[in-house]
Amino acid sequence: MSIMSPVFRVFSVLLVLLLSSVLLVQAAEKSTFFGKSDDPVDIVADKLDFDQKNHLAVFSGNVVARQAETSLESDVLKVIFARGSEQDLKEIIATGKEVVIKFQGKKALCQKMHYFAAGRKIILTGSPSLDDGNNIISGEEIAFFIDEERSVVKSGQKSRVKTTIFPGKRGGLGAQ
Repeated sequence: MSIMSPVFRVFSVLLVLLLSSVLLVQAAEKSTFFGKSDDPVDIVADKLDFDQKNHLAVFSGNVVARQAETSLESDVLKVIFARGSEQDLKEIIATGKEVVIKFQGKKALCQKMHYFAAGRKIILTGSPSLDDGNNIISGEEIAFFIDEERSVVKSGQKSRVKTTIFPGKRGGLGAQ
């Protein structure tokens, strides 16, 4: 149990980083999107495989990570640590038929969410979209550059960038 205890503390920190990163949807804001960083993080999955030698933790089967009013749902959630330390995050990858991130009345959908700690970047692929209930943006790939407070939506062979904006209504695609 003493080996797993630090691992679960690391998961809490990692999930806060991951989900707070989605705040790029609200570009100017830098606070955590979960709420308080000391709020507990609950992760429920059918299975957890932790491979200390390869610095990899994999939650699989109906994964739901939740802190305060924010949640992440996926089929698989992989946490990759930097070599030499399970305390240093390298990447987080959430995959599934539909990865759903809900926060502050907003929703991000995709089939793959990939967070890179180096460069603090999030890439959504597999029919990604951001929806605040009013305004919607979608494309082939949505990339968030956290430290630069910018995002790039790319088109591809399957789809072009599409944005639906309702004039006069405040939305979650920019700062509120």
